[in-house]
Amino acid sequence: MKQIFRSRRVTPTLWSFIALLVVSSVQGAPSTSAIKQPSASIQSAATADYRIAPRPAWVQPLEIPEGKARGKALADDGLRNLVLDTQINLTGDKKERFFRIAMQPLRQQGLQQISSISLGFSPAYEELVIHDVSVVRDGQRSDRLASADIKLFQREEELEQDMYAEHWTAMLLLKDLRIGDIVEYSYSVRGSNPVLGDKNFGRELLAWGVPIERMYIGLLTPKELPLYLRTSDGTTAIRTRDEGNLTRYSVDIHNSAALRQEDGVPEWLTPYPYLEYTQYADWHQVNGWANTLYGAASDPVPAEFDRWLQGLRGSPAHKAAAATQWIQEHIRYFGIEHGVNSHLPSSPLETYDRRFGDCKDKTVLLIAALRRLGIDAYPALVSSVENLDLDTRLPSPGHFDHVITTFLLDGKRYWVDPTATSQNGELEAMSLPDFNWGLVVNGEEGKLTRIEPVAPEQLSGRVHVEETLTLDDNRQSAVFEVVSHYVGWSAEDMRAYAGYRDVDTITNDFLQFYARYFPGIEMLEPVVISEVEGRNELRVREKYRLRNLGEKSGGQNLLKLAAASVVTNISLPKTRQREYPFRLPGQLQVDERFTVIAKNTGDLRWLSGQSAENIANPWFEFSRDVEQSPQKVTVNYRYQSLDKSVAPERFGEYLQAIDRLDSGLTYSVWLAPASVTPNERRERARNLARDLLERK
Repeated sequence: MKQIFRSRRVTPTLWSFIALLVVSSVQGAPSTSAIKQPSASIQSAATADYRIAPRPAWVQPLEIPEGKARGKALADDGLRNLVLDTQINLTGDKKERFFRIAMQPLRQQGLQQISSISLGFSPAYEELVIHDVSVVRDGQRSDRLASADIKLFQREEELEQDMYAEHWTAMLLLKDLRIGDIVEYSYSVRGSNPVLGDKNFGRELLAWGVPIERMYIGLLTPKELPLYLRTSDGTTAIRTRDEGNLTRYSVDIHNSAALRQEDGVPEWLTPYPYLEYTQYADWHQVNGWANTLYGAASDPVPAEFDRWLQGLRGSPAHKAAAATQWIQEHIRYFGIEHGVNSHLPSSPLETYDRRFGDCKDKTVLLIAALRRLGIDAYPALVSSVENLDLDTRLPSPGHFDHVITTFLLDGKRYWVDPTATSQNGELEAMSLPDFNWGLVVNGEEGKLTRIEPVAPEQLSGRVHVEETLTLDDNRQSAVFEVVSHYVGWSAEDMRAYAGYRDVDTITNDFLQFYARYFPGIEMLEPVVISEVEGRNELRVREKYRLRNLGEKSGGQNLLKLAAASVVTNISLPKTRQREYPFRLPGQLQVDERFTVIAKNTGDLRWLSGQSAENIANPWFEFSRDVEQSPQKVTVNYRYQSLDKSVAPERFGEYLQAIDRLDSGLTYSVWLAPASVTPNERRERARNLARDLLERK
């Protein structure tokens, strides 16, 4: 009844970068939780503040481009992005990140954007230092830091994702800005989350959604501490320069073009090139760091929970599924992500008692429960985005933004996510997201492990829809009943949708869905959703009254039977000339059976010339067949999605396949004209006679 697949991609822009640069990039740390230490209590951040100081002496000076923009670096939205300068100092006791930005508004739109400057930081472990703010007008530079109105406020955008991270923003409101001014400012953020250890790592983008005339990235590091660097595109040059006992690495890009943004890009890859760096020599070192943070997984489970666990019956796999689903259902998701709490899990007792936690908290509770059941379980660090080629990247904790649970049973490795919702059935029926790679945290693994399903059903979804339209005697109205059967991840999606809505809202949503096909629809009964006991399946029942059926055409009534449930799971992007893959649902099968039943022979009349071809290609298969009898017609639609994405070089073929599919998504029948009863005939005669008398 709804579109099952939803893309998760968030596309960065230069403005989001400037506003949240420090928060999202410090140490390369994940913005969501991945890891934590035992018995962590909620830490309160220090009072948010800032100080003003000159630019650090270690910063490499950088010239601002002069004259008009050249080549590909043209103004975007009335704004020239002159310089984006990012320099990182790894030589001191605290990591220090320096930022310098210069922009020039050319139109009113650009002036509006640059009138305020937002600097993000986390005061629990970071210090914000503002160096300068200046404006160049007609070749004359003036200091604007003294006159800027600086406001500090807490900004918790993550609360929409049920996370509290205690991020702060310093906003500088600038006065007397004019079109053509060059606005330049610089600042530093000192410090990093202590839970991330003493090795540095991070990632810097090499292109943005806007053109930049000069983009510079520099890293200063002691020679005795090896630093591994890599660019994702393999072509951007990394320069190296010795400065005594230090080494300076740099990337200097001139006239960087705006990276064209496309909708429908799969979440497991990024179209943005980047520079990554790390002091971790291999994944074994990353594993060792993470392993020290998960000691709480060996803590005992709370006594009340333990009694429930000991009451479980069945195979180890059955018990593991039950324990996972209990935590999914009874421990709500909420993350306290500021300070060391960004990575330190709470103890099983604390999470159980408060009945909420984030991925690391729920994972630790589940691992403790599974070990109590005799199942040797471990945390597994994963990335929910950009994870397809994770095995080719430099090793660091910064790649991971999520943690799940893994264990071996009967020689099979299972992966379960205690933060998932709405999962039912046995282990092999619970869906498995596209994480692709995981780092099993046991202190021993020296490589990533491919995340693969134990059974094919973990990657598939199925929807079977039975639509029955029973015509009234007049063929102008009908009763319309729908029974939908959801299996696998499609059942979990529907279960999650229904779990956050009341019956009236669900009923209205479903009514509006069919109103697109039947404008005269009315609800006869509320929607009923029922579980198939013991399986990851559910059923949905709907019942409607349809009035004013069909479309009048040539004096006859044409009724179109549309494959609504197939159509809703087929989407096309706005961007048709593509450079990047287009996301598909993956393994999804939709069987839709539409039946029209008439009361009398001859109520239905066939429309010729409606053949539909069977379609098969690498991305989907489609077929339609029709069963006819004097008082009934049944149209069977079958759609099978086969892949997770379409390569950009083959997207034209995919569009042609969709065009061929279009004509097969509806089937039409003629409805016989409404019959007239004897009483209606007598009433019409009386009205005619009365009309004639009045005319005389």
